Amino acid sequence: MNKTTAAISTVLLMFGSSTAFAQAKVAVAHFAPFADTIDGTAVNISVNGSPVDALQGVKFKDFTDYIDFAEGEYTIDVIPVGATDPAISGTFNLTDGMSYTVYAAGDGTKQDLELRALVDDTTMPAAGNLNLRIVHAAPFAADLDATAVSIRTDDGTVVAGLSNVPYNADSGFLEVPAVEYDLKVASPDGTVNYFDIAPVDLSVAAGGDITVYAVGDIMNQPLGAIAFPVGELELEGPVDNSTNGTFEIVQGSGTGFNFQPIPAQNRAIGQWYTYDMDGNPIFFTFDSCQLMDDACSNPGGFDGMMATTDLYLNTGGGSSEDDVVTTEKVGEIFFEWDEDSCLTGTAEVTLDGEMPVEYDFAALVASFCSE
Repeated sequence: MNKTTAAISTVLLMFGSSTAFAQAKVAVAHFAPFADTIDGTAVNISVNGSPVDALQGVKFKDFTDYIDFAEGEYTIDVIPVGATDPAISGTFNLTDGMSYTVYAAGDGTKQDLELRALVDDTTMPAAGNLNLRIVHAAPFAADLDATAVSIRTDDGTVVAGLSNVPYNADSGFLEVPAVEYDLKVASPDGTVNYFDIAPVDLSVAAGGDITVYAVGDIMNQPLGAIAFPVGELELEGPVDNSTNGTFEIVQGSGTGFNFQPIPAQNRAIGQWYTYDMDGNPIFFTFDSCQLMDDACSNPGGFDGMMATTDLYLNTGGGSSEDDVVTTEKVGEIFFEWDEDSCLTGTAEVTLDGEMPVEYDFAALVASFCSE
């Protein structure tokens, strides 16, 4: 059981016992990245003019357990540590027996600072399911249209129709199977990956509610994901075009490969060029999708730094449209770029029936690499 899975189990047991109380319950979260250091985001929060002990020194990405409140109207002030005047204020009406999350949003530059409230109550999911809600709380652009994102699986499939979600929008609770999820946040057309959440097993959350907040503004704080009531989710490096290019094999003469990421699908394809014993060129292609009967049996397969690809030998063909190309899977190639580099790495080539051979490679042309 990983740390995220264990945390889910603990908090669901804790919150599952709270439903017997009639008072309103409020969780408070700080998702406002208004400073470029975590300590600089620290705030003190008061309710109806009085400080609350549990809400002092709250920093970006922090959230509380549910706190009991009597039914009524409350004014919440958010005061940066060291200041006397509130940076954000909001008034909310609470109803006995209801659960809420009140969160600070905005960075004060691209999007205004504000307090927002969500109602956390929803119906009990069916056996083996959970209620999942996704909230866009990442103010990374000044133009609201420019903040729009899509929520996708790693292979590019849009989740629950969430293809054009602007800042401060939320999905509402979606009843989904309590299984492992591997999601990412991308541009609306899916061609640019903003951040990629590492696979997380939600089987232990069956019967519960999970809200995932996209947070960060890029300028002050990086983009990320907070799952309530679990915590910050682990991220993977988003797949981009930085490894796109032509690479030479250091141990060979005139051998190498063309590598083409497909960020929208977390996928990599390309061509491997080498020669037979007689010096004749051999035409190989590779694909991290792992094709089976012309269909992709393992969508994705590339995390931006590593890829296991099926290797195919292509023979025949020619200048005539009647010339037939025969494609046969003949092995695998495992690519791994050097840490913090998009110019060098290793490729382990395994031809069927033979021992793996490892090669070092270096970029000949890598126009997308930022190094």
